[in-house]
Amino acid sequence: MPDDGAGSHPWFVGLEGPGRFGLAWNITIGALVPVLTLADVMVNRVPAARAASLVGIAVVVGAALALRLRWPLAVLLVALLAVVGSVFVEGVTGPLMAAGEIAVFTVACLRPRRVAAAATLVAAAVLFGVAVTDQTGPLARGPLATGTVTEPRVLIMLVWTALAFALGVAVRTQRAYVVALAERARRAEETREHEARVRVAEERVRIARELHDVVAHHIAVINVHAGLARRAAGRDPAVVDASLGHVQDAARTVLDELGAVLQVLRSNDTLDPATAPTPGLDRLDDLLATFAAAGLAVRTRTTGRRGDMDPICDLEAFRIIQEALTNASKHGAGPSAELSLAYSTGALTLAVSNPVTVDAGPAAGASPRGHGLIGMRERAAACGGSLTAQRDGQGMFRVDAVIPYHPSGATTSAPDVTGPSTRCRGLA
Repeated sequence: MPDDGAGSHPWFVGLEGPGRFGLAWNITIGALVPVLTLADVMVNRVPAARAASLVGIAVVVGAALALRLRWPLAVLLVALLAVVGSVFVEGVTGPLMAAGEIAVFTVACLRPRRVAAAATLVAAAVLFGVAVTDQTGPLARGPLATGTVTEPRVLIMLVWTALAFALGVAVRTQRAYVVALAERARRAEETREHEARVRVAEERVRIARELHDVVAHHIAVINVHAGLARRAAGRDPAVVDASLGHVQDAARTVLDELGAVLQVLRSNDTLDPATAPTPGLDRLDDLLATFAAAGLAVRTRTTGRRGDMDPICDLEAFRIIQEALTNASKHGAGPSAELSLAYSTGALTLAVSNPVTVDAGPAAGASPRGHGLIGMRERAAACGGSLTAQRDGQGMFRVDAVIPYHPSGATTSAPDVTGPSTRCRGLA
């Protein structure tokens, strides 16, 4: 199986890379070896037979260099064999030595460092041995030929091989660093897009939850009083008038709160806190009055002293009480409910309980799958609190929540960003 070349290392791009320029460069490298070898044998007046053999070896090496990106180790082996073979013909030439160093550089670029280091040691040993034994070739002539193993022409082979290996490792490291930066940038872009989708989905769920809590209670009040007015029509004008008054007040409140919510959604700037729709526990008496007018008697028990509560936690506590009492009014077995508020050092513990029938459906608490129950849990988690909703053994449905005075360790379930959230499909 051929060695992996540039195709397995897309970062190895440049003079040896793909494209017309890379192809031209490979052809040039491959052609220079036989051309320079021919010039060398002509300058040194090598006999024709030996010169033809050296040029033939150089042609093979040049052709191999053109394939060095695909088979770097095989090309290095061919180059080393050519260097050794040239010693038996006439003597190793400079172009063949240079071809060996190019092969070492390519291996260092394209192969893991351990493999490249082992190949470089083998190449250094072969080139060093050739330089020591070659006493007749062009490299053995001239002012450098002054000794044996310690001759400069011998030691320079080791220097060139080490330099080729170091340059190859440097190129590999630099290209790998560039690719790592590009991959990091790509992942960062994907992460930003994913976070944007998550934020959009979370905001969609938050809007659905807010609209549910704003509308559901008042719609329940309207439904109750509309029923009372219908039953009293023609028999008790006073009841009809009072019920229609409650319907009108509830409808006006819904419109006002929806208008405030839409103002927040349409505003590009931060809304003035004085006009932001942020009801809290200070409006609890008004909320209980609306339930009393709808026929739900709420018994309230408060213990402890309320601390300084963050507006976000204050709002979440108010909405949880509102939703729990709305469920009690709509699905409870009787016209009564109990609300318990226990203020401790750092958190508010609230509980809402109401009687339920034996065959009560999921909305009454037999199975906590309603959007209102999901929204209450999300509200508690949004400020670092917790909430449980379940039946007890005495025919009562209880909602227990712990809301800290200040947001801490908030956890929210990640919404599904691949499609419409099931939590946004209705207000029930």
